[in-house]
Amino acid sequence: MLSRNYAMRSFLDRHSVLPWVVRGLVALTLLFSFDALMVIFGGGVTVHFAGIEFRSTTIEFPAIAFLVSGLLALCSSGNWKEALMLCMAIIFAAGLGEVLLRIIDHPLALPHVDYAAWYKPSDYYGHELVARFEGFGPLNVPVKINDSGFRDRAHAKEKPPGVVRVLGLGDSFMFGWGVQEDETFLKELETRLQGRIDRPVETINTGVPGWGLNQYYLFLKQAGMQLSPDLVVLAYFVDDLNGPPEDSIAPATQYADGLQYKGSVMHHSRLFNFVKSISHLVRQKNRPARVSYLHDLDARRSEWSQRAKYLMSESTPEETERYTGMLNAHLTRLKSMVNGAGSEVVILYVPDISQLHHPESQLINRVLLKMCQQLVIPFVDMTPIFEQSKDTVRYYLWPKDPHINRVGHEEIAAMLEQEICALPSWKVGCKPSMKSRL
Repeated sequence: MLSRNYAMRSFLDRHSVLPWVVRGLVALTLLFSFDALMVIFGGGVTVHFAGIEFRSTTIEFPAIAFLVSGLLALCSSGNWKEALMLCMAIIFAAGLGEVLLRIIDHPLALPHVDYAAWYKPSDYYGHELVARFEGFGPLNVPVKINDSGFRDRAHAKEKPPGVVRVLGLGDSFMFGWGVQEDETFLKELETRLQGRIDRPVETINTGVPGWGLNQYYLFLKQAGMQLSPDLVVLAYFVDDLNGPPEDSIAPATQYADGLQYKGSVMHHSRLFNFVKSISHLVRQKNRPARVSYLHDLDARRSEWSQRAKYLMSESTPEETERYTGMLNAHLTRLKSMVNGAGSEVVILYVPDISQLHHPESQLINRVLLKMCQQLVIPFVDMTPIFEQSKDTVRYYLWPKDPHINRVGHEEIAAMLEQEICALPSWKVGCKPSMKSRL
């Protein structure tokens, strides 16, 4: 084997090819190092050639290509010992890093879940979160799912005596996509109400990404009302109208494989998870360059407005009437169930960022307001609140993600506190807020 390598190198030397190979590999090493630096500290690299766009916004490829081309440059120049020592140093550093990460239990060393498969099929709701999952969720934010399959602490089924219990229904906005668990508006609301009421307040977050009006109703029927909530807060997003009212939903078979960790068996390695976390942070930072609807609000608004069933903008009178009727049927049966159990419901509307300052895309706001007035359901629309800021992205994770950020969650909690304490059944028990006392 050594004689064959020597013969090949001698052949290349005689034909003056080897020096050019080494120079080419060194050039590639420098190129990939520059690419990696641009990906980490800039927005990536985009090159147009012959009408084709080449884009580099993730760190994995330039980092691996840098190592490979560097090692090949060393080997091609005859520095086999240096290449071998470099490989051994990398292996030693990796082993040491694995040990240290296990000792300090660094949060970035938690496993990453594949967001398309961190659900499981449900006989009642189509899909639900995998109970007892703990790891990283969207935007590298730690996520812990309790035994009941929700992102919250454990709650007793039977409400403790004297406790005021608020149940939160919703999708990824209620779940707290992209923010810490204690930064969600429901937890902020719990703190705020605790300061206004002379009784213990307990909020239960049952938000599940991808759920809609059918799941909200079915959950209340199956388990939600058994928790004896004094108040139900339904966080409505524009895509929650997921069809006509149904009494059952077939299990989502695409989640039959259960929880899928990124890296397969490699997710057991703390070092792998740590490196994956770093690369994921870089990927999220450069995400707007890869995803059009994250840097073009007009494109996002146009795409969403074409979906007539969301009632985001005017469609044909027939379609508008059809989907408005569906929405009315959903809210009517949900209100009936909640009120029948002696509880109350408040509907909160969380606008899509593309709706702000664009009344032509706010048909759903007007429909919900009129419908809630007819059904006597308290309604909180965050659109005019968010529009008070001239900075459109003030309340959102944009451009990394279209969900609301910590500031948005705080603003929602403040508006919910105000609406809830204005309810006739709550008004007497709510002490004046600090703002009103001032």
